Amino acid sequence: MFLAFSGERRKFTNSSRRPTYSQAVHPRRSFAKWSLLAALICLLSLNGISKAQEEQQTAEESDREARPKPNVLLIMVDDLNDWIGCMRGHPGTQTPNIDALSREGVLFMNAHCQGPICGPSRASMLSGLFPHTTGVYQQPTKDNLGKDEEHFRGKLLPEYFAQNGYETLGVGKITHGYPEDVAFQKYGGWKDGFGPKPEGGKRFNYELPSSPYSGTQTDWGAFPERDEQMPDFRSASWAIEQLESDHDKPFFLAVGMVRPHVPFYVPEKWFEQFPLESVVLPKFYREDQNDIPELGIRIHELPKYPDLAFLQANNDEQYRKCVQAYLACINFVDFQIGRVLQSLMASDYADNTVIVLCSDHGYHIGEKDRVSKHSLWEESTHVPLIISLPVHRNDPREIIRRNQLPVGLIDIYPTLLELCGLPANPSNEGESLVPLLFQPQVDGWREAILTTYAKGNHALRTETHRLIRYEDGRFELYDHTSDPEEWNNLAGPAQTSRAAMEVNFELAQHLSQYFPKTEADYHPSTSRSAINAWFEEHLKANGVIPSDTPEE
Repeated sequence: MFLAFSGERRKFTNSSRRPTYSQAVHPRRSFAKWSLLAALICLLSLNGISKAQEEQQTAEESDREARPKPNVLLIMVDDLNDWIGCMRGHPGTQTPNIDALSREGVLFMNAHCQGPICGPSRASMLSGLFPHTTGVYQQPTKDNLGKDEEHFRGKLLPEYFAQNGYETLGVGKITHGYPEDVAFQKYGGWKDGFGPKPEGGKRFNYELPSSPYSGTQTDWGAFPERDEQMPDFRSASWAIEQLESDHDKPFFLAVGMVRPHVPFYVPEKWFEQFPLESVVLPKFYREDQNDIPELGIRIHELPKYPDLAFLQANNDEQYRKCVQAYLACINFVDFQIGRVLQSLMASDYADNTVIVLCSDHGYHIGEKDRVSKHSLWEESTHVPLIISLPVHRNDPREIIRRNQLPVGLIDIYPTLLELCGLPANPSNEGESLVPLLFQPQVDGWREAILTTYAKGNHALRTETHRLIRYEDGRFELYDHTSDPEEWNNLAGPAQTSRAAMEVNFELAQHLSQYFPKTEADYHPSTSRSAINAWFEEHLKANGVIPSDTPEE
């Protein structure tokens, strides 16, 4: 049974009936009770434990020590924003498998990455450290994070599991700037990268403009002919082979899905699910950036990427094609995820496997005049995050289903350690989400989660607001209860009410306590490639690009 939503979403220009669609949604089945860990977590989460409960807890602890540790299936999706059915991010999305997983677990509706591009986000998530601690603010050059013994070498999440008795398996894109064959004991590869691509550098819809700054693979179209030619199909097939194999030890299996990363290429059959004439476009506001500080505009410029002027030409011709392609890519990757989940549920490991599904960051599809990540705004930082435990899948009464508290990808590391009964890693800077898997509210939970984009530039997301602070001290402040599109900067020049200005100033001052007090220098592995003029100046000022490097 798929989730269905009705009514018009504020983020979109019109509503659209969800088409009926079915595919390899993992089947429901009867699960043996997974009490060894879940019951203990439930007991520990309650206030005031009776003597009888203490005795039961002791017995369950002994039982847990005598039984196998749970396996982990971590599914990481590249560039997937909140356009999935269970997050209601787009009315035309078809994600039956992800939606089914969300019904059998906890969906974190307010989860955010710690860096709004692949390298910093994955470095933070897999190390359990914030970018301002490691200095990985921008993309690292190939495999060079593996030379850092202070923050990364031997310390990544799968390596920690291996050191504690797990068999670690990985396939597809998991790390970025760190060698996969070091991160995992067994790695299934990542053939064709973000391809396959047409021969001779052919593009279907978007040609790169002339600019001295770093380019993009951004394009969209129906290619290649068959699913079997796609890296994600092969990654899913490799993961299925591991789930159908015997394992002498508990396993940690990470599956990295590439789509919907650019180019937005998938076979034609996935495009057919989203007819162009019924594609729903995101809302836009032409004066959206009029109240943004100058630095906020400069840091977010994307000279090589598609903008609204290109997308909206000829009656939104390319905009519709772009949205259609992104939806097709999401539908395709959802099917591959369904293949993996179905295999797990049919295996001997279903009753003892923790499932985590997340994206490395969000993505703008025209909002804020961009088709990209690379920003401190909601569309870039907001990510899907689902955690499903066997006890959730066995007994729906245990499911909180949705949690609205601010959480981050940095919280996955300590969460999995606690769920699997492994020693806590004292270097972890995130918080375990285990209490939130059984309770919607937890006393003392963080007020805001942090995202960083280039040294000195940060965003904080609370349950209700987003606060951005740039390196020059200027702010942006948005109230998501009334402005989910972040069109009205409450710290901007258009605010005329003195009382409102004072309230907003006090809120900004209060939240500022959560910004980093110190920030590491740029990591030695940082790429010298600049995405715009501001980054070129910034990287030179911070010693990443030699100051005497001539401009191209």
